[in-house]
Formats: sequence, C-alpha cells, structure tokens
Amino acid sequence: FRGEAIPAIASVSKMKIASKTVDSEPYEVTYDGGKLSSEGFAPMNIGTIVTINHLFYNVPARLKYIKSPQAELAHMLEVCDEMMLSNPSIAFLVTHDDKIVRQSYGDQNYQHLFNSVYGTEVASNLIEYHTNKDDIEISAYLVKPVVTRSKKNDIVILVNGRTIKNYLLINSVVEGYHTHLMVGRYPIALIDIHLDASLIDVNVHPQKREIKFSNEYIIATLIRETIRKAFESKPLSIPNVLQKEDKYLKVSGFELLFSEIEEAPIYPDQKVTSPERKLPDMDYIGSYAGTYLLYQNHDGLYLIDQHAAAERIRYERIYTKLGDVTQTTQPLLTPIQLQFKPSAAETIQDNLSLIKSYGLILEPFGDYTYLLREKPAWLEDKDIDYMVYGFIDQLQDYQKIDVALLRDQLAKDISCKGAIKANKALSIDEVNHLFKALQACSNPYYCPHGRPVIVSFSLYEIEKMFKRIV
Repeated sequence: FRGEAIPAIASVSKMKIASKTVDSEPYEVTYDGGKLSSEGFAPMNIGTIVTINHLFYNVPARLKYIKSPQAELAHMLEVCDEMMLSNPSIAFLVTHDDKIVRQSYGDQNYQHLFNSVYGTEVASNLIEYHTNKDDIEISAYLVKPVVTRSKKNDIVILVNGRTIKNYLLINSVVEGYHTHLMVGRYPIALIDIHLDASLIDVNVHPQKREIKFSNEYIIATLIRETIRKAFESKPLSIPNVLQKEDKYLKVSGFELLFSEIEEAPIYPDQKVTSPERKLPDMDYIGSYAGTYLLYQNHDGLYLIDQHAAAERIRYERIYTKLGDVTQTTQPLLTPIQLQFKPSAAETIQDNLSLIKSYGLILEPFGDYTYLLREKPAWLEDKDIDYMVYGFIDQLQDYQKIDVALLRDQLAKDISCKGAIKANKALSIDEVNHLFKALQACSNPYYCPHGRPVIVSFSLYEIEKMFKRIV
C-alpha cells in the first residue's frame, strides 16, 4: 500500500494489520472506521497480513453504488491479473468462498503465468522474444494470432515493472502483428520494457498509469520491430496444401446456408440481376499476375482485384442472409467449452436469456467457464468465437446487442475466408459471372475492409504516357 492508502481504507472499513520481521516480535493493530480499537502481540510467521472487512459499512451513500459480488470480484481479479503479469517472480494465491480462482507460482515461467490468467489455449500459443537496443530492453510475450480478441484490453504494457496505458505503444503492438491479424481483431500480448529511469517521468497521473517518455516514438518503433522479428524467428505453421480433399462435399454451418455462393463451379447461366448497375459494361481482355483482371471499353482500361471483388460479392450476400436468418438452433453432440475473463463471464451471466434468444444456449460450467449446448443452425463452429465475443463487447459497451453491427463484422470475417484467392486462375465463365455479380453490388468499388476493388486508366492518360497527346 502507498502511505495514504492505508488510512483511507481504514476510515471506511474494519481493518486489521499484523506484521513480523526477522528482528521484531509479531504485532497487530485493529482500526474500526479509522479509529484504533485494539493492538497487541499476535501469533504469526514472518510477513504482513492485511485483513479488511465490512468495506463502506459507515458510508451508506457509497455502499449503495457497490455492484453485485460477482461484478466486484471480476474487477478485483483483473487487478490481480495485472499484478501477476507484472511480478512473475512472486507467487499469488487468490481465493473466493474458499475456492482458488487465481494462482501463480513465482517461477518466472510465462507459459504457466499465461495459463493462470488466460487459460490453456492461450498459453499453448505463446511466443517469447527478447531484444536489447540502445540500453532499452524489451521482452515480448506474444500469443499467436490463432487466438485474438475484439478489443485491445489484453495488450499489457509494462515499464520498469509497472503497468501503464499508452495509446501509441498499444497501437505499435497491433502494427507489429501487421497482416497476421484480421481487421477488427486484436492480439493478446505482454510487452515488458526496461530502460533508464531518467528517460521517463512517472509523475503525470495519480495512479501512475500514464507516464511521459523522452521519446516514445523510439520505443514504439522498437516494439514493432521486436514483434516482427519474433514472428520471423518463430514463423506460424503453414497449412498442408498437399492434403487430399474429401471425395464428398462436407456441408454444414455457413456452407449449408450460403451454398449458392461457394467458389466451386460457376456457370454462365446463373443470372445476377440488379435494378441499377454502378459499373459500366466492359470487355474482358486478360489477367495480370494471376490476381488482376483486365477490362476495357471506350473510356479506358480497368483492373479488378479478383479477391477483393469476390469478398465484396460474398459480403453483400452474406450480410443479407444474416438479416433473414431464423433462430433455428442445432444441438451439439459434444458441447463446446468456452473460458472467459471475469468481466466477460459476469456479462454473460447477466444476459443469458438475451443471448439465448439469438440461438446460443450457454450453461455455467465452473468459474468463468460455460458450455455451449446449442448454436444457430447457420453458424459454423469456427465462427462461434466471433459471435460470442461480439455479443459480449456490445453488451459491455451499450448494454444491448446491435444486430446490424454484429451482422457487419461477421459478414466481413466470413466473406474473406471463402472468397476467391489471389493467384488463382479463373475460367472465362467464372470471370464473366464474377463481373456480373460485382455489377449487382450496392458498392462495387471497395472490399469490406476498405481496399479498392477496381481502378481505371482513362484513354487520355494512356495516350499522354505514350506521347500521342502533347
């Protein structure tokens, strides 16, 4: 405790502090509402024990705003998580109702530490990388992007052993992951920075959560380089492209709902109609680099990114389908176990009936763990995480579920996964169908992630480059 914290807490609670050093006798004092009520010797081993009971008992107005015990416990556990991550050499034991809810062993093993805080799936995907440049030491503990979050809350920055919040440094972590992350997804990472104390000013925030660097842009650049080197030194596994495909088509989840927009055979007689076309008619003349389709008309030359075009087409169709989905649920033969942070678990517990109305049947299964018993029939297993965490984020931010926003994010993620890839050769029939479908889109100019689908070169610009027009 800092000096002023002890009397502040003692004034609104019943506090007992007992302590013993190697050279002193064990002694304890008890305060009741800030007043000394008893003191004397106490039987105990070397160390200090602080016991606080009946918090805010003498301040009814403040006590009124205490949330439920589960919500308060969730907030306390998040504080404990930060303390555990910033002090790997100290063993922590957190109990609630005689149950162990957090435990670290002080063995400085970050895989054990991440397992205690985030769970086994996160810990099994941990990468460690250390670097030292210009007397700045950075230790990066990065979770592979197979496990991501929809918010930046799980990016932890430590400076000389203290947790801080810094917008630039947190964004540098995201930038370090670069293209490993889907748009709107954020990593789980711990960045431990050690540098000369003269290069920072910690006296800019009462809780020391914000600090000033002599040049924070140097730190941000070093973080980005460290993360990129970490992935270069320990690259992610490459999918086995030689694995034979199943003879029979597996149809489930989204494939069942969106079977008509799968990549496999595209026929020219599949007509796509649109009340208003936003792209002019043009003639296909070839492709470049296996990715860009070349078209021409009397106005000039056009290049279409086939992957971005397929993404846009799938996005608009999937977005519409998600809006029309009926809440038919599919029982799971083997329930899926989902583990959450305390605050997320509290949100789920308070909104189980609301989440159930959207087709997700969850039931408690121990501390901060739930079993998914049923899911919407149209939801693919690999997309459950996106939907569940989408619900949690919206409920925490807005206390309600914005279906339109959720549809948008799900459609973006799914459209990218199933779209035609770059460097894939297309037949003339496939090219024609792709272009007609793109013409039918409400926004054929950009993919769902904001990249351009089509660019043009006017005939005037081309002739000027060849000096036909001076």
